[in-house]
Amino acid sequence: MRRYNLIKPQQLVAEEVPTPQPGRGEVVVAVKSVGICGSDIHAYYGQHPYISCPIVPGHEFAGVVTQVGDGVDEAWLGKRVTALPSLVCGKCHNCRTDRFNICQELKVIGCQSDGALAEFVKAPADKLFPLPEDMDWEEATLVEPLAVGVHAVRTAGDVVGQRVVVHGGGTIGLMVMQVAKAYGAKEVILSEPDAFRRSLAQKLGADHVIDPTHVQPSKWLHDQYGPEGVDLSFECVGIEATVNQAILSNRKGTTIVIVGVFSKPVMVDMGLVQDRELKLLGTLMYTKTDFTEAINLLSQGKVQGLPLVTHRLDFDDATQAFAIIEKEKGNCIKMLIKAAQ
Repeated sequence: MRRYNLIKPQQLVAEEVPTPQPGRGEVVVAVKSVGICGSDIHAYYGQHPYISCPIVPGHEFAGVVTQVGDGVDEAWLGKRVTALPSLVCGKCHNCRTDRFNICQELKVIGCQSDGALAEFVKAPADKLFPLPEDMDWEEATLVEPLAVGVHAVRTAGDVVGQRVVVHGGGTIGLMVMQVAKAYGAKEVILSEPDAFRRSLAQKLGADHVIDPTHVQPSKWLHDQYGPEGVDLSFECVGIEATVNQAILSNRKGTTIVIVGVFSKPVMVDMGLVQDRELKLLGTLMYTKTDFTEAINLLSQGKVQGLPLVTHRLDFDDATQAFAIIEKEKGNCIKMLIKAAQ
């Protein structure tokens, strides 16, 4: 089969390798669509703290089961599926308490194990999710990033009636924004420097957008609502400035959920966190419940995924993906690679 291997930063190469064979409890999926994620971009430039080269990227994917290993129900053969890409030990405290997203030995397909930027990919059968028959491959590929947003909002707790600020209008920020709205937030404000992304956020339901290159979000929010106006913030960028803006913006005694992936350590004003009794909550990936909920939100039309797909490439042209993302910058939100078959 063909696959694309990131052999070193900024060097993605096509390879011919044997088709993977499923082990016990595994299946092989013929990939129909795979997404390029922010984590893949960090890895491409050698800036992801937990991904090392060489690696075959691709943890957002959907396809058809073509092989099953020992112990796997043959009824999966031919099924349209997406897969939760977590590879876990199943034995540690977090796995035993249904928090396998923070397994002590967590590995992720496409991050620490060969991913789906390939004709075929292996996945654990117990992480498969059947797809609705009327869900197309592109939308199915967005289940994984939407599950990140679902998990982040659920980590925050009840958002009904709250004023929520989302810092960052990339794929995850736009997903978090939509999930917060779907779960009953009374008002959602998104801060994003790129005009195209701000415009898309408004089309997808943002009540207000802020251009942080024009005004500090904390100043805009205080001018608009006063110092008690923000109930909850989500940091979806992974940089120092957005964390500190959230700290400055939130009402005392509220929560900031950290969703963004940080390429390096950052300095935050912990004095303000202490003095204002703020909660900084980390959130990583998702659980099975989050994946199921993401499928439901998309299939019921409560979250729109396809407007986030701004760029598409055929499998044969996948080596161009990262150059296009860099060239397009803010205009490229989600890049999808279509099936080779």
